[in-house]
This record gives sequence, C-alpha cells and structure tokens, in this order.
Amino acid sequence: MRAILTYHSIDDSRSPISISPDQFLAHQRWFARRKVRVLPLADLLNHPAGGEDALANTFDDGFKNTLEPAASLLADGIPVSFFIVSRHVGSTNAWRGAGDPGIPTMPLLDWDDLERLKAQGAEIEAHTRTHPRLTSLSDSVIDEELAGSQSDLAARLGARASHFAYPYGDLDSRVAGRARKFFAHAYTTTFSVLGPEADPMLLPRLDMFYFRRHAGLETWGTARFSNRLRWIAAKRRIREFLTAKGR
Repeated sequence: MRAILTYHSIDDSRSPISISPDQFLAHQRWFARRKVRVLPLADLLNHPAGGEDALANTFDDGFKNTLEPAASLLADGIPVSFFIVSRHVGSTNAWRGAGDPGIPTMPLLDWDDLERLKAQGAEIEAHTRTHPRLTSLSDSVIDEELAGSQSDLAARLGARASHFAYPYGDLDSRVAGRARKFFAHAYTTTFSVLGPEADPMLLPRLDMFYFRRHAGLETWGTARFSNRLRWIAAKRRIREFLTAKGR
C-alpha cells in the first residue's frame, strides 16, 4: 500500500485543518519506528504498487507552527514536502483578507524559514500564489496562479517546483489540464491511498485531521485501518454531495 499524508497546521485549536502538537509527536514516533517506509514524493510515486508499504508526508500552506516539527522529522531522516502559497510567504492564511470560515488566522513560514527547511532536505513545492478556488477563474488567471507560484519559488529558492497541490482540492478537467502544462504531478484532497494506475494530475491524499486520535496510523496495514479509510471516504463523499446540492 502507498499513501500520501497531508498536514496543515499543528496547533491546539481543534480546527478542521489542525492536529495538536502531542498528536503530531505520536505520528513522528510512529514514523521513527520505520515500520512503513517514508519516501520523498517522487520516490513514492515510482515505488512499485505491489512492493512494501510506503508513504510520503506533505504539509499544505506552510504554517509557521510546522517549522520545528518538520525540522525534527528531517533530522530523523524522514522526508517532507511543503506546498507553499508563494505570495503569502511571511504573511498569514487570510487569503482574501478575512480567511476561511472556521479556520484560525495564523502566521505562515517566511523565506528564511523555507531556505532553512530546503537546506535540511525538505522539498518546497507549489500551491498557487494566492490560494484561490481555481474553477472560478479564467484560463489566463489560472496560469498566472500556477506558473507564477512556480516562478516565485524558483526565484527565491533556486529550484523549479514539479509538484502542485490544488487549493481546497477545487478542480475540474479544465483546471487539471492547465496544471499539466506546468507540473509533472498534482495533488487533490480525494481521501484515498494511491492506486496502481493513479493519474499524475489527480493524486489522492490522506488528510491527517482524521488521524488525530490514538490508534490511527498505528493500525496501518490492518483490516481496522482499511475499514476506517472506507468509512471516512464515504462520509466525505456524502458531505460533498450535500454541499453541492445545496449550492
């Protein structure tokens, strides 16, 4: 089994994008036991689907409170990748001036932080310039968000991002087609492990919000773990259906 894990903020707010520092530390201890291989994104995608179990760790948005936890993972030899909103580096996640409902406004990593993480081995990848809902934008503005974030990161960090995460998981075939112009791989919020024939522009991830309690990741590889994945995925599909129906 292969899977890509997603973290956002590490804080005690209990928000939909948060896990607590204690919960993250429990995850770190589980990674350190090396029962499952933790690989960089590109290595995971090239890892045989029928091979030994493996995962990759990703952090979306680049919250300041992830700096030390991520540095600790890297010091333990555990790879991490960050998806960064390039025009908000050193600012906050108030993407449209007031932020998203139910999500606390918090500081984001600055360029010095990103340079430090990159020097320690972190991969710094793209998450647009301003974190918009891409399906609402014209083709030219989508390209500005995608290519612009790639250019911003290259100018400041000296490396061209080849991986991209869709803000909010908001995409359609048009958005995915625009992403394909600039990136080798793009990541959704679809809650699933990686299948053997995963579309490189529609890669699923497991949001760690759902693994905040004891015996979450620790049950990896068991029937209990698989059943939990199916239950969470079904619940999310129902919620997405009801949300779309109510628009």
